[in-house]
Amino acid sequence: MDHQPVKQLAILLLLTASPALADEPAAPPVEPVPAPEPEPEPAKTDPRLDELTRRLQTLEDELSQVKDDNTYLEEKLQSLLPIAAKLGGYIDAGFFVTDGNGAGTRSDLIGQFYPEYLDKGIPGSWVFMGDPLSTTVNSRGDVADTGESRAIVFDPINSRGKSTFLVNAVNLALFAGLSETASAQVSVDFVPRARDISDVGGVFAGDYVDVKLAYGEWKPKLDDLELSLQAGKFDSVLGFEYRSLESPDRLGITPSLICRYLCGRPIGLKARARLLDNTVIANVAVTNGTHFSEGFTFADETDSNHLKTVAGRLSYLAGGKVELGASGAFGAQDQQTDSGLYQWHVGADVHAEVGDLELTVEYVKGKAKGKTSGMTLAECDDAPCLDYQGAYLLGGYRLTNVFVPYARVDWRDATHESGASFVYISKLVRFTVGLRAEIGTRVIVKAEATLNRELDRIPQFPNDVITTSLVLKL
Repeated sequence: MDHQPVKQLAILLLLTASPALADEPAAPPVEPVPAPEPEPEPAKTDPRLDELTRRLQTLEDELSQVKDDNTYLEEKLQSLLPIAAKLGGYIDAGFFVTDGNGAGTRSDLIGQFYPEYLDKGIPGSWVFMGDPLSTTVNSRGDVADTGESRAIVFDPINSRGKSTFLVNAVNLALFAGLSETASAQVSVDFVPRARDISDVGGVFAGDYVDVKLAYGEWKPKLDDLELSLQAGKFDSVLGFEYRSLESPDRLGITPSLICRYLCGRPIGLKARARLLDNTVIANVAVTNGTHFSEGFTFADETDSNHLKTVAGRLSYLAGGKVELGASGAFGAQDQQTDSGLYQWHVGADVHAEVGDLELTVEYVKGKAKGKTSGMTLAECDDAPCLDYQGAYLLGGYRLTNVFVPYARVDWRDATHESGASFVYISKLVRFTVGLRAEIGTRVIVKAEATLNRELDRIPQFPNDVITTSLVLKL
C-alpha cells in the first residue's frame, strides 16, 4: 500500500490550521562563518637575553630579601646594643739580655764629674748620671733593673743584669655598648713578677694588676662634626706616641725616651673633635695632673692640690698621609700641695705614611719649677724640680706582608733635683734597630737591639739591651 498521498494530505492540513506558521517568511540563508586567520608566530628571542632576564629577576628577589633581613638585624642590634660587649686583649712574652747590671744610671761617687753638687751638700752617691728608663725591655716601659735609683724605686723585674724569660703582661680589654651613642671601655694588665718570700717587705706574690684604661664615652649624632666626650681614666692627648702604646699596636717593643712625658693615662674629662672633613683634629682634657707615665715620678692619679691640669693637641691631616700636630699642657705641679706652683709642657710632632714607609718625629720641652726653702744650699728641697727636653725619629718599612724592619734614634736632656735627696743628670742619645714579623692576624714576633750613648760629662758605662717579644692576640 502506498502511503505517500496520505503524508502529503497531512502536511496540507497542518499548513491550513496554522496560518501564522504558514505566513512566516522563510529564514534567510545562513552566511558562512569565515575561518579565523592564523595568528602570527611570535618573534624569536635570543636565549641569552632570556637567561639574563631570569637572573635579574632572581637578583631583585634576593635583594628584596636581604633588605628585609638587614632591617630586621638593625632593629635587633638596636635592641641588643645596651648589653652588647666585646672582650679582647693579648699575651706578651719575651726574653731579654743586658750588659752591665741592667740599670741606666751610675752614681758620681766622689764628685769627679759633677763636683758642683758636692758644694751644695749633696753626696756624690746621690748624684745619678744617665737615664733610669733607658734600659727598657718591653712595651710597658719596664726596665731591666733600677740599680741604685732613688727617684724610681719600683723594680718589678730586678734582673741584676741577668738575662731572663719574662711574661711582660696579660692584657684584658672590655668594650661595652651602653646605648646607640654611649659606650664604656676598660683595659687591665695582669703582670706576673717574682718575689723573694724571705723579704718581709715584699707584697703578695710579686704579681700585680695595672688598670690602664677605665672610661665612659659619648658620641652625639651631629651633622657636620664628629665629637667624642670621655670621662674617667683615658689616653693622653699629648703628642703622637700615645696612639700605639699596646704591644700589638706598637711598631717596635720599647717606648721612646720621651714617652714618659706623653704616654700617661690621666683621670678627668676629655673632648675630641674632628672638623673640616676630618682634616683637623682637636683634643682637650682637664685632669688631676700631668700626662706623665706612671713609671716616672711627677705622675698623680689622685690630685694633691686644687688646680687641675689643662692639656690639648691640635693637628692637621694633609692629603690623608701626613699629620702635623702641636700640643701643650699647663697646671699645678704634681705630688705637692701648692696650687700656685706651676708646671708646663709643649711639643710638636709629624707622622707620615707614604707607600710602605712610615715615619714619626716628635719633640717635647717642659719644666716643673719646684720650690726651694732657702734653708739649705741644695735647691728644690720643698718640691722637686724638673727641666727637660727630648726628641725621637722612628721609621719603619713594610718589606713584605710579614716583615717590617724599623729603626729609631732618640735623645733626652734633663735635670731632676730634689734637695739633698738626689740629683739626676740625663744627657744621652739612644739608637734602636729591630724587626717585626706578623704571622697571620693574631701572632706578632719582634726583636730589637738598643745602644745607649751618654753625652756631655757623663762617662760611658755598659747599659745596652737586646730584647724580644711574642704577642698573641686574644
